[in-house]
Amino acid sequence: MRMLASAERRRRYQPWADDVRAKLRSTDLLLLRALIPPAGYVPDFLTPPPDGTGPRKIAEELEMVRATPGERFVAEVSWMAADPGTPPTWRQEAVSLHRHLLAQPAQALARVTEQLHTYWTLALEPHWRQLYGGLQSDIRSRMKVIESSGAAPVFSSLHPRIAWRQQELTVRSAYDYQEDLGGRGIVLVPSVFCRPEVLTMTPPQQSMIVYPGPGVEGVWNRHASDRPSPLAALLGSVRSAVLEALMVPASTGDLAEAIHVTPGAISQHIAVLRDCDLVTSRRHGRRVIHSLTETGEALVAGVVASGAGRFSA
Repeated sequence: MRMLASAERRRRYQPWADDVRAKLRSTDLLLLRALIPPAGYVPDFLTPPPDGTGPRKIAEELEMVRATPGERFVAEVSWMAADPGTPPTWRQEAVSLHRHLLAQPAQALARVTEQLHTYWTLALEPHWRQLYGGLQSDIRSRMKVIESSGAAPVFSSLHPRIAWRQQELTVRSAYDYQEDLGGRGIVLVPSVFCRPEVLTMTPPQQSMIVYPGPGVEGVWNRHASDRPSPLAALLGSVRSAVLEALMVPASTGDLAEAIHVTPGAISQHIAVLRDCDLVTSRRHGRRVIHSLTETGEALVAGVVASGAGRFSA
């Protein structure tokens, strides 16, 4: 939303940005916009950090926002409203909305969550498989570097504003903050939209750095090819659809619902794809989550990059 508000920044994402702005013109996102200034602090409760248990569904993410304690909501909105890094003109225009948010935090949270869901549905959901696939590729490549060379090269390559020296991680920022993490770790989050910024979340929340994911803007080619998918010609329509759907890890039931075949059929196709080292499966609670292997990801990424995949934007 911050990127869309900037004519200079959104040029990188056209024509997607033009399409989304047209959809949002008649949509009530007033309270949500009042929490996202053009610059400066954005309340942390809007961005729940990953917890290491695997991908969460959007409904789970939204429920985490809705469940924000009232006192935390008030503290973070108050901080944002007084942040000197937020443009004064924007603060003046939003002051009545901020008073409304602070006066009724429970009702405000419910409404903000609804508006987040609306924004997701209009702007991101139609493109999420391509976006997630590109971000997952970045995570995989950095994990390889960690396994072979340790964490230092990964931190040093994230962004020019990020440096790692003598066990100290430094992020150049307008804010002055220092913390000993004490072994609590830090979550690295590649982002499609944050360029050119680097965003941070600090204790008492889970420490997090959001950095621009490389090459992700290339997914905004909205002119999908009319050619049949090469994957379908190679593997058949259902197996190619399974692979493309697994750009986001999913359960058997999720895949059956998305592709409109029975769970039994999905299980049979997953077994074949697993034998070919294109898919891997792991149990997560009561569900089995399937995801692409490195080979499967490379295969699907090549098709999507060519504009021939069924999920092309």
